[in-house]
Amino acid sequence: MKTHDVRQIVTVHDEREAARHAKGRITIIDDDQAIRHALSALLEFEGYATTSLDSALLYLDQLEEAASVFPGPHCILLDVKMPELTGLELQSALIELSEMTPLIFMSGGSGASEAVTAFRHGAIDFLIKPFEDQELLLAIQRALEKSREQQLDLEHHQKIGAQLSLLSQRERQIAAMVAKGKLNRDIADELGIAVRTVKLHRMNMMRKLGANNVIELAKLVDKLN
Repeated sequence: MKTHDVRQIVTVHDEREAARHAKGRITIIDDDQAIRHALSALLEFEGYATTSLDSALLYLDQLEEAASVFPGPHCILLDVKMPELTGLELQSALIELSEMTPLIFMSGGSGASEAVTAFRHGAIDFLIKPFEDQELLLAIQRALEKSREQQLDLEHHQKIGAQLSLLSQRERQIAAMVAKGKLNRDIADELGIAVRTVKLHRMNMMRKLGANNVIELAKLVDKLN
């Protein structure tokens, strides 16, 4: 999942926008201007931050810019049938980019096969136009909760990576071997060093990682992998 620089609060307007982003940011992609305006009005009334685009290609272009945003969960409300690049084609492109922002599809004339494809690739919901406001808002809540979980997982992964970066090359090597269940004497034989040296590296490694035992160490290494 792509990460953006965190936008800093400078003005009173920024404070209001930051509060909206903290609740949730929804990107609306639909080539129908009237639908975009109606959805934006509804979601902003509910306290969300919104961005409206008339093209899925434009969204891909903006991904490359990685503009700074206020912190908060994010989801995409996406029309299925659009010129140049359809909603399902955008979903495939995002998967290729490992961009896992939760998607909610909207459609006025799609068949069951399109809905099945969307769900198979991880869509949160597939709404048939016209849909009720409450139906949309419930889907938005589920999508934003999924986004929060993804962001927490990413932050945890980055924290583990930062911890492992504190290790020397030898300590990282031994950490991987300990996580696989190898004993000190086996590690010493494989690396051609003394068992006492392995124990010293292991003690320093556990201290730097904040791991109390081999099980905790194995979990840290496994999560990073």
